[in-house]
Amino acid sequence: MKTDRKIIQQRYREKNKELLKQKNKEYKEKNKELLKQKNKEYKEKNKERDKTKKSKYDKKYREQNKDKIAKTKKKNYEENKEKRREYFREYKKKRKENDKLYFLKEKYRNILYKAIKYKTSKNGSSESILGCTYEEFKIYLESKFEPWMNWNNYGLYNGTPNYGWDIDHIIPLTKAMTEEMLLKLNHFSNLQPLCSHINRNIKKGR
Repeated sequence: MKTDRKIIQQRYREKNKELLKQKNKEYKEKNKELLKQKNKEYKEKNKERDKTKKSKYDKKYREQNKDKIAKTKKKNYEENKEKRREYFREYKKKRKENDKLYFLKEKYRNILYKAIKYKTSKNGSSESILGCTYEEFKIYLESKFEPWMNWNNYGLYNGTPNYGWDIDHIIPLTKAMTEEMLLKLNHFSNLQPLCSHINRNIKKGR
């Protein structure tokens, strides 16, 4: 039960809504800088707490809405597939022209892609880069397959987990600062089969 004082205060606020609203507005106008400073101090003081709170909320939201988020991502991917492809085609073309190391990275990626796609061990370049024959590399990858992985779903992607997989560089090629380091990062020991959803959305986003 409310005290008499609280009841009186509540009645006063209800009776003088417009007056209190006007006074509040005038106070804010007169004390803009002061309120701005207090707000800044409050944010600084509670920055870590708010960050933790938001992180917990985001995690909880993702856990409760996994299917919804997955469907939205899939829909966005399908609707913007061509635009994304065109953007990355232009981006890669311009980057290759101006960045020699990037050109080499794409070249080596292409060698590995062809080695897998055509399932051939005749490509001496790919073997020297991988540090093993294609057959050995194939067996190595298969030894790391998850139960749902097979050669029929290699390279597939639809925005959902466990649909397709990519050959992932454990230490990404972006870390390479020289051609020598680039070659080392393309060695089979730095490669693994990884869910395309994780590789293209989660790992690449970090």
